[in-house]
Amino acid sequence: MTLLGLLVAERAASRPFQAKDRTSMTNEMIVISLTVAPEDDAEFTRFYHHRYLPRLLARFPEIVSARRYVEHNVEGTLRYYTKQQLTFYELAPDVDGARCVAEFATRAADDAEKIEWAAWAEDRLRGLESACLYRKRYEHRRTPRHGTFFDGPFFMVSVETKPESRERFDRWYEQTYLPRNVADVPLWSGCRRYESVGRSPGRQLTLYGAADTASLAGALEQMRAPYRLAENASWNDWDEGVDPAILNEDATSFRPVFRYPD
Repeated sequence: MTLLGLLVAERAASRPFQAKDRTSMTNEMIVISLTVAPEDDAEFTRFYHHRYLPRLLARFPEIVSARRYVEHNVEGTLRYYTKQQLTFYELAPDVDGARCVAEFATRAADDAEKIEWAAWAEDRLRGLESACLYRKRYEHRRTPRHGTFFDGPFFMVSVETKPESRERFDRWYEQTYLPRNVADVPLWSGCRRYESVGRSPGRQLTLYGAADTASLAGALEQMRAPYRLAENASWNDWDEGVDPAILNEDATSFRPVFRYPD
């Protein structure tokens, strides 16, 4: 084979590896949100991590991975007793995410696991939200240097907006606010925005990624810097006044506690 032929073959061989880069595989994900009392946390985590989630993924080839996060830096506050826990199920490309959500309860586990999950859901889990499909609608050009977006901790902002105000808010948020925020906070390793599918009212999640919890703390400090006061205050134009565009909002940080199978 000629040198040119070798180069062409080598380049062609490299394409499947590039296509499998998981950073391109996260346009849709299923999100589960719940809280569990501190005294029940260890028992629930053992069940959820070591039995429920691995068996669920075995039944759902459409799910690439499951990643779990716990609300971070709430020790010493009342939120510690109701700290939010998130599970992100990343979906493979070209799968029917809505069908996955519809079949989530029936395909999720065998009879014994369904009984155990039902016991947790009915008696000991708090704030359990049904599985919801989210679709990526925005991603900043800055991406993590190593790994994928979901590897580290993140700061998450969730909003529910009036339908008639959503397009105007999204345009300001994605074209003005987010680019300036990420530019002013170089410790952010990336920024993504997801919107719910089939949820009423619609909810949008903005995730600011960080390399580790120390970087997350530094990024939040940079975001509150004096030179950002005007940018941060511009948010009030949307959530205050007589007829605010934002109906519901929350902002908090999360750290990773589980990833499977990678």
